[in-house]
Amino acid sequence: MKYLSRIKDYIVRFYKKGLSPHEIAAGVALGILIGCVPMLGVHTVMAIGLASLLRLNTLIVLIGTQISNPISFPFQIFISAELGSLILNGHFLDIKFSGDINYLNEYILPIIIGGLVLGIVLSLVSYIVIKFFLKRRQAVK
Repeated sequence: MKYLSRIKDYIVRFYKKGLSPHEIAAGVALGILIGCVPMLGVHTVMAIGLASLLRLNTLIVLIGTQISNPISFPFQIFISAELGSLILNGHFLDIKFSGDINYLNEYILPIIIGGLVLGIVLSLVSYIVIKFFLKRRQAVK
């Protein structure tokens, strides 16, 4: 919970510096979407490029990408694979543990599709929650 508290503190700091609730929520949402894309090693480059292209605060987008970290990544890949398989095949994956690299081909497309869907859902939810939180904070003051 301390980790979430620190992220909340960063978001409030940006709000106090004059960024609008939309700018903050959009930046975090874009970062979460990028963080859910299962392409390790390119999240930072994608975040900087898309933040510049969409004229969002780069630091806020980078904070959003932290949804993909060493602790959450295995769960994120598992959920993405299962979600992608459900979308593509209509059922959850039949997970097989093998040393054969050819099994990897069965999992790549479901992970990519599931990661995109998971990213879209999580980014939409985060946008709504963060914007609501900041608007409510604005109304209280």
